[in-house]
Amino acid sequence: MPDQFNQPEWDDIRIKRWADSIGSNAVEVIERIFREVKIKEQGYNSSLSVLRLSKTYSEARLETACELVLTRVRVPRYHHLKAILAANQDQIYLEQRKASSKPQQNTQGYVRGAEYYGGDSND
Repeated sequence: MPDQFNQPEWDDIRIKRWADSIGSNAVEVIERIFREVKIKEQGYNSSLSVLRLSKTYSEARLETACELVLTRVRVPRYHHLKAILAANQDQIYLEQRKASSKPQQNTQGYVRGAEYYGGDSND
């Protein structure tokens, strides 16, 4: 075939650009997929299946799922992310992260100091 028709519809640059539009964690997942294959074309289907999850779920949820999977798996794959998204683990993770970043309020009430009970200076 002539060269103008022999070019693939998707290439690694276009896939990485799509991942970049989703977020930095999605880029890292795609980078890890491409690092694990010997020939870059072998990573196309895996990468595209991961990125297509943003069509079923939102891009924000996929980005959160990518963040979560990067903490658990060395080489993330489609089935890892699909399981996280299907079980809503990404939303649970996001809620836990938000709860841990909030400042802890004192729920024990008002605690009086030693001066109230006549300690320290009143001996």
